[in-house]
Amino acid sequence: MSKRTTKPTVRSKALRIAACLFGAGATITGIILSQSHTESKLFPRREATAQTVPPFDRTETVRTQVPTTLPGRQTFLLIGSDERVQSAGGNSDVLCVVSLDHEHKRIEMLSIPRDTQVAFPDGRYHKINDALAAGGPSLTCRIVESLIGIPIDHYAVTEFDGLVHIVNRLGGLDLDVPRNMYYRTGDKVHGVIRLHKGKQHVNGEQALGFVRFRHDALGDIGRTERQQAFLVALKDQLLRPESLPKLPAIAMDIIHSVNTDAPPLYLGMLIAQSHRLKAYQTIHATLPGSFHDPQSDSPGDLSYWIVNPKEARYVAKQFFVDGIVPKNPIQDPIVTKTWQAPSDVSLNSGADS
Repeated sequence: MSKRTTKPTVRSKALRIAACLFGAGATITGIILSQSHTESKLFPRREATAQTVPPFDRTETVRTQVPTTLPGRQTFLLIGSDERVQSAGGNSDVLCVVSLDHEHKRIEMLSIPRDTQVAFPDGRYHKINDALAAGGPSLTCRIVESLIGIPIDHYAVTEFDGLVHIVNRLGGLDLDVPRNMYYRTGDKVHGVIRLHKGKQHVNGEQALGFVRFRHDALGDIGRTERQQAFLVALKDQLLRPESLPKLPAIAMDIIHSVNTDAPPLYLGMLIAQSHRLKAYQTIHATLPGSFHDPQSDSPGDLSYWIVNPKEARYVAKQFFVDGIVPKNPIQDPIVTKTWQAPSDVSLNSGADS
């Protein structure tokens, strides 16, 4: 069992907040709500009832031969929910695995599209973002571990308002907006996304729109790329000397919008390491796969992001262990379905899961 399942959730200590900010760099905030559309028929399509996920026992494991630790690193799963972090239920609309790799002096960020099709403990396939409502962050972590074959030490769950307040406390961020973005989300609070193309200094509301917007040709994949750009900008801003005096106010914002299972002692270790992160290389990627759009002649068909289980583990090992970034996450469905590892590469025996 992972150590995160044996430790209570810690929500109210200033040590936890400071450690999350500096130890994980951008890791506790860049997770935000979105809606998406992506999928395939690599695996048997599940009927419409698969959208209603039964509750699972959170002690039930779906992991297959995932190593219990990776030396020289701390790894977090960042989860963005469409519910307040204090509330039950809700889906995870953004998932990003962030690893602080001290051996290679890297910060590694792997985004997992929210529509990724995965096997649940009931033996059926669902979107990975359903896991949060079905079994909380613990089940979400175990499913992600099974998917990529990389152990996750702890999770951090956050919501919209925390991101907005943190960016505003920092005085904004410098981002390169790839295109004009305008969309009415329908939300009561964050109801309009309005950004112009080009390099600019954005406030919290604009940063939220930057990472939420999905109405372009690449849908969820374009959004994961922007989320990664946001995390890099946030990390850089947090590690600047001028941000230090702002930490107490930022801590008060985070305490109401972030939930993590990492204990104070563990996070205290991250504080001691934070001075090293400025020199670390940051790499980021999206888990490769292919789109599947619903078929009009197939009732109950859904949109998914389809990944090959063997490729998911291969790519994750290449990324986290060897620092190799996949060139293009978008594949032809046939490539996804027929992918085979290079003959000279041996994968973990659990790669077929």
